[in-house]
Amino acid sequence: MKLFYKILCILLLVVTVSTEAKTINQAIVAQMFLDNQLDSGQYEIEIVSSRIKQKEYNNEDLFIKPLTLKKPIGLYTVLVTIVSNGEETESSQVRMRIRKFETVLVSTDRLKRHTELSNLNTTVERVEVTNLRSKSYLSVEETLGYRLKGTVQKSIPITSSMLVKIPDIVSGRETTIIYAGSIFKITADGVALQPGSIGDFIKVKNKTSKKIIVARVIDSHHVAVDP
Repeated sequence: MKLFYKILCILLLVVTVSTEAKTINQAIVAQMFLDNQLDSGQYEIEIVSSRIKQKEYNNEDLFIKPLTLKKPIGLYTVLVTIVSNGEETESSQVRMRIRKFETVLVSTDRLKRHTELSNLNTTVERVEVTNLRSKSYLSVEETLGYRLKGTVQKSIPITSSMLVKIPDIVSGRETTIIYAGSIFKITADGVALQPGSIGDFIKVKNKTSKKIIVARVIDSHHVAVDP
């Protein structure tokens, strides 16, 4: 009976040790998180290819040297050196894929060009942002005053490169043209032929004379011809 309990204890110990044992790839991933101070809730690391022959990690020292100056994201190659008892036992290249996730503003439907964003056509979700090259947004309030440059598909993160400032005057809008000098001020009805924001110079058609002039946008309904 005592022999049975001894064998049982040994088996439980073996199962516990094997459960806690790390593979060398798991140890490399853990070291990458530590060396680069990456948040495990924000990043995922997958070993794509490795020339390391050792399979199990036995508490050796791991040294990781990047083979590129770029930020650790996307496809990333490093040199991994394993040191045991002060002696190098193996050194080889390891290629990994580092994915980044953030909770950002995304489209809830296919959105057309010039759409203004709102809570009805966007939501905030945790999505992969590994390949984003421009600023993403945390809320729809950050996009106020802007609209989409072009069509955006469903479930796509909204970035600054997708947005353009909403013009104060749009093409086709009726506007008042102001001709002003030091001692006079004349107004005329006109039609904007181009969109523009305050301070921009746009083409405007004088409805009376039918002439096309260049005027400065004052507000959403007025343009001025500088003397």
